Amino acid sequence: MKTSLISKMIHHINKMTIAKKTSLLFLVMVTGMLFIGSFSHIGLSRMRNNFNILYNKRMLPVIRLEKLKDLYSVNILDTLRDMEKGNITFKQGKNVILLAQDLIRDDWREYKQSFKIDDSDFVVKILKSWGILGDKNSSSQEYSDEKELAKKIEQKIDFVDSILNSMFELYRLNEKQSIYTMIQNQLYPTVYSINIDLTQLININLEASKKGKESTDKVYSNTFEWVVAGTIGTISFAALIAFIILQNIRFLHNNLENMVQEKTRELQELNKNLEIKIKQEVKKSREKDEIMFRQSRLAAMGEMIGNIAHQWRQPLNALSLIIQSFQTKRMLGVALEDDFIDAQVKEGAMLAENMSKTIDDFRNFFNPNKKRELFSIKENIDKSAEILSNYFKKYNININIICKNDFKILGYSNEFSQVMINLLSNSKDALIENIQNDRSIEIVIYSDKNRGYIEVYDNGGGISEDVIDRVFEPYFTTKHKSSGTGIGLYMSGQIIEKQMGGEIEAQNCSYYFEGVGFFKKCTKMKIILPLGG
Repeated sequence: MKTSLISKMIHHINKMTIAKKTSLLFLVMVTGMLFIGSFSHIGLSRMRNNFNILYNKRMLPVIRLEKLKDLYSVNILDTLRDMEKGNITFKQGKNVILLAQDLIRDDWREYKQSFKIDDSDFVVKILKSWGILGDKNSSSQEYSDEKELAKKIEQKIDFVDSILNSMFELYRLNEKQSIYTMIQNQLYPTVYSINIDLTQLININLEASKKGKESTDKVYSNTFEWVVAGTIGTISFAALIAFIILQNIRFLHNNLENMVQEKTRELQELNKNLEIKIKQEVKKSREKDEIMFRQSRLAAMGEMIGNIAHQWRQPLNALSLIIQSFQTKRMLGVALEDDFIDAQVKEGAMLAENMSKTIDDFRNFFNPNKKRELFSIKENIDKSAEILSNYFKKYNININIICKNDFKILGYSNEFSQVMINLLSNSKDALIENIQNDRSIEIVIYSDKNRGYIEVYDNGGGISEDVIDRVFEPYFTTKHKSSGTGIGLYMSGQIIEKQMGGEIEAQNCSYYFEGVGFFKKCTKMKIILPLGG
């Protein structure tokens, strides 16, 4: 019967579509996980409930009962003995005993609170909260014995309190013999009896704790067994459905493969004469791909040449000015002095060297094997500013470098110099276009514990808010094509962020230039670099 039922189920699953089988597999997995999770949650909640009962209803009461025994044995009986021997005064003893009585009442009241704790199973509590079960609990025999014994002890505690009150009154009347008789005949026996009853209560609670532990162990075992059973059942049923799905997929695959082979044979028979044409078309396609690849390489080379042209434009102008200066002096009949020639040749050589390094920079920019070096930011910026110093003088641009504290970074010195030249060149162009007087550029260098900062300010009127977020995009420029291609700031951003692991940003701000004054519309280029070395 069982085998027949399984066969019918497998047959019914086989008749399903793959989509339905997949949905069934998903449903089985979800249902199994929900079952395992729910049962685990219930089991853990039951164990936590049992532990709470063990602690609050059994262990804490045992601690309080032990404390009560100590209070009677130490704080009351030992104090009375010290009073008899004259070790302490009547007043001192009375204070100790009164304090002990207060502690006994508090501990006994707290112990009785444990009777109100519901020691039902977690599931029973849930059913009670839903109203399925009533609130009444069927008390066990041990619980009834405990309550009866507690009632008996409470009567004895009240009796001891009355004895102590009578004893204090006899002390006041100085009737020592009556006090001694009362202690020996009434107080000691009653206290001993209380201690015996307290020990019985402790044993009852310990026995109940033992049963609670056994119950918790049983809950754990049951939970573990059900979780294992649920896991095995879920995996088994899911594996069965997965196996059926795989069988169907194999069957479909075989059918499709046979269909493809049949269609392939038909196509081979019908299109044998087309193979040559196909080969010819493939050859033409490959030739087109090669042409496109070459065009792509030429476009990349053209872009690089354009970048070099952009970076060479101003150095070539400077070289032209240097060459013309010789002709101008000759036309004016001014003697060419050795110092002048040396200075011009030195500046021309520096420009030529910088142009050569520019070519190396663009050639090696995408080369991951460039050597990093530790260099000084202040020295690098001084060198970059020196390269453009003639242009600044020609257009009456004041440049001021403020180095609060120099720092060194591990990176590419020549590339960073190119970044600074790009920033200074852009500032120069903005100043020439927008400002007639007091053209100023100020560079501030400082650092903190982990990072170094370079801020480049110019009073060229700032950048339009509409385009300030796009200044580092490739080929974006607000200048005429004859003045720039929009690659300078893009390359600067690539060098700072990708090659040197830093950040660069453009901002509009107000700024006070030393020795010049305060300007509301200024541009601020901020570079942040990690310190190295």
